[in-house]
Amino acid sequence: MKSEKGFSYIPFMVVYVAAAVSFMLVKIFIPDFTASFVIKVIPALILAVAILVTGQLALPQKIAMLTGALFCGAGDVILDIDRVRLFVPGLAAFLLGHAGFLILFWMRRVPKSPRRIWIMPVLLFSLAMAFVLVPKLGSLLVPVMLYLVVITLMTMLAIVADVRPLAAIGAFIFMLSDALLALAKFVFNGHPSPLFTIPVYFTGLFLLSFGILLSVRSK
Repeated sequence: MKSEKGFSYIPFMVVYVAAAVSFMLVKIFIPDFTASFVIKVIPALILAVAILVTGQLALPQKIAMLTGALFCGAGDVILDIDRVRLFVPGLAAFLLGHAGFLILFWMRRVPKSPRRIWIMPVLLFSLAMAFVLVPKLGSLLVPVMLYLVVITLMTMLAIVADVRPLAAIGAFIFMLSDALLALAKFVFNGHPSPLFTIPVYFTGLFLLSFGILLSVRSK
């Protein structure tokens, strides 16, 4: 986790985890607290700071990753304010965040990566989600399917990118968290609850982002 100069991501990881845990405790014990988005956005912001201080990430890749972190943070704020009325703006923010990570993974892709065999399970999972969701989406069919395409491509590219496997695992967990959110909204009437889906999201973003940063720091 350290470079030759002793740089460590551990402080950023600690702040990320502390903020994520604090947010969940607020949601459990003070569910009516209206400013919880201030806490929820901290993990994405601390990631943005970690990206900015990373000197071994090429500038275009740094911009792409920073875009991913900041738009995920915007989505965090939007959905925490009102996940029902602001669902589409929140969806759009996270879509742009995934697009940022997608571009980063595209720039770091490895032709004929030995990990490409894992693309098939991701694709099958995505097709299964489409099969379940399409009949339930109504007027939201186009934005939700566009979102599913983008996050699927992002996860597939993470698998074949020059990053630690941790990042690809994080991308899939991120995809899983969005799938659970979609099932709760469109299929199972609020289940699983945010108290389950949000920790899955925080875990996915943590592994995805720090998996990338640790990859470039170890070069």
